[in-house]
Amino acid sequence: MSDELTVTPTSAPRPRPEASSESGPLLTDHAFHMRSGKRRTWQALTVADRDSIPALGPAAAALLNGQSVTAGFRAHRMSDGSVAAFRPDSHIKRLNNSARRLGLPQVDFDRVWSSVRALLELDQDWPAADTGAVLQLHAVLAAAGDGLVPAPADRCLFYVLASVPPTAPAVSPPLRAMTTADYVRSWPGGTGDTSAVGDIAAGVVPAEVVANYGYDHVLWLDGTHGRFVQQVGNLNVFFVIDGVLTTPLLDRTVFPGITRDSVVKLARDSGAKVLERPLELAEVLKGINDGSVTECFATGTEVGVAPVGALGHEGVEHTLPNGGTGPVGTEFGDLLRDIQQGRAADRFGWMRRTTEIAPVHA
Repeated sequence: MSDELTVTPTSAPRPRPEASSESGPLLTDHAFHMRSGKRRTWQALTVADRDSIPALGPAAAALLNGQSVTAGFRAHRMSDGSVAAFRPDSHIKRLNNSARRLGLPQVDFDRVWSSVRALLELDQDWPAADTGAVLQLHAVLAAAGDGLVPAPADRCLFYVLASVPPTAPAVSPPLRAMTTADYVRSWPGGTGDTSAVGDIAAGVVPAEVVANYGYDHVLWLDGTHGRFVQQVGNLNVFFVIDGVLTTPLLDRTVFPGITRDSVVKLARDSGAKVLERPLELAEVLKGINDGSVTECFATGTEVGVAPVGALGHEGVEHTLPNGGTGPVGTEFGDLLRDIQQGRAADRFGWMRRTTEIAPVHA
């Protein structure tokens, strides 16, 4: 089988969504996929109709042993009408780190990017023509070989789907997060710093529990002590404490979000003080109550920078001033959005247009 890319446009294009559509997410026409063999070399690179992705067998290690990882990144409609992906190399690097932890082969960014470029060129008319419209890209690396005996995987399937997310409301209410004593997201030495698919599934029931109390996300605490803040759902979290932008340390239990990293870089580039350190919940709640914590926001690929207005713990709700919204989160959220839409200088080279071939390593 060849390792050259084959591009076959679909013979049955699907209806495009209306620019004002609030339905979704909607999968686009095409997808990219490739397979690895026993030597962990990738072959049969294909961009074609999304229904052409090969199926996993019933004994695949991805299904029996959970050997699969994912990455979600976005392509944005720029102010000049072009489409550019935000930090795709960083997302694939993180996917490879996750793959290593689960005994999966690495994927080559140059090869993936050339294929994603072909996918975007075919489906670039799916997002609205308006500046800021996005395509969500879903990359999956799954062990396709026999999983009856757990082992490092050789035979694997890698694929990338694209979808149009629902139209976001003009104004979203601040997020609300609540702790839960019955569930733990991540332990030291586990997979909390990876994008293992099983970790995502394990958060579904806890999210339903806190939703019954009117909260959007679980406020995750560390598994060892139950004292230190990890995340807000699948999102990273920041606090402004005594004027200092503070976020939990990446201690291999906290997910290394690309948007988190972007905000840290933008803040330090602006001269702002940023601390990455262990952060006790007791310190945060005390700071909310005495006024030393003035802002809280969460970061992620889909939400960008989103204010967090309330934290619930042991039946008590702690409300932040102005719903968690403040000048720090607003400044860097707006700046990040302007970079993604081509309205601000891209000093770090994060936006990858479909015309770009050479890799940028961040």
